[in-house]
Amino acid sequence: MVTRPWSFVVSATPVVATTLFLLYKCGCGSINWVNALLALVGIVLFHAAGNVHSDYYDYKTGIDSSEAYCVQNLVSGEYTPRQYRNFSLILLSAGIVIGLILTLRSGWPLLVIGGIGCLLTWLYPWAKFHALGDLDILIVFGILPMLGTAYVTTGVIDYSTLLLSVPVGFVTVSVLHANNLRDIPTDSRVGAKSFAAVLGDKASVWYYILLITIPCIYTVCAVVCKLFPVWCLLILLSLPIVVKNIRQALKFNTEGRAAFNQLDLGSAKLQMISGIMLCAGFLLGALI
Repeated sequence: MVTRPWSFVVSATPVVATTLFLLYKCGCGSINWVNALLALVGIVLFHAAGNVHSDYYDYKTGIDSSEAYCVQNLVSGEYTPRQYRNFSLILLSAGIVIGLILTLRSGWPLLVIGGIGCLLTWLYPWAKFHALGDLDILIVFGILPMLGTAYVTTGVIDYSTLLLSVPVGFVTVSVLHANNLRDIPTDSRVGAKSFAAVLGDKASVWYYILLITIPCIYTVCAVVCKLFPVWCLLILLSLPIVVKNIRQALKFNTEGRAAFNQLDLGSAKLQMISGIMLCAGFLLGALI
């Protein structure tokens, strides 16, 4: 559980969505399905490693404490920092092995894409300290997986897959931002300055709302422009969760940061539902 498996939808969605987008665009015969599966396993391993490393870093820097709203495994002494560090390195090594296998099966460009992703995953705690966490996560989960998945499944770096960066990447960043807005006081106590802290409370609430509403608007526009199949309008079925999360976010005005205590989970749920609907849209577009 220290890997936070509930969050793996964040890393799985870009790989699955990109593969199905390419299925819709290029047809089944153009997809290397074994490489697609390996890419999915690899990115989840990198994500798990990043989660464990981030918790280790937060504990060592004092962000996570008995007063902070965080996973208490290190704070309580259930696990030691050394165990966390070693576990994160094991997960990272496993992800690198998968990446190297994919590089041998596809080509050296993946080494560049994967290397950048690996580096940014490991640097996320530092990036968060310097208000670059949102950008880091958008690149790691909203840009690189699209390019990498396209390359290993079709043999070509297909830049049209970046069309998915908004509906997938923005919701992913919302999960992170919900966490960071809640944690501004504990982060600031040790000198960490997340993007939420730079924006301030009021602007951060509205930034969160934009992150979860733009994907639906963008997808409708993509369908109108015939970039996505009409079936991608299924993403509108996630609107009840969008509305629920907006209402919860607006409670910040009366409840303060407590309003965001569970909003990262709500955002992950939105990621799952909107991701499933988007993937279903591309699958139906390919089959019908």
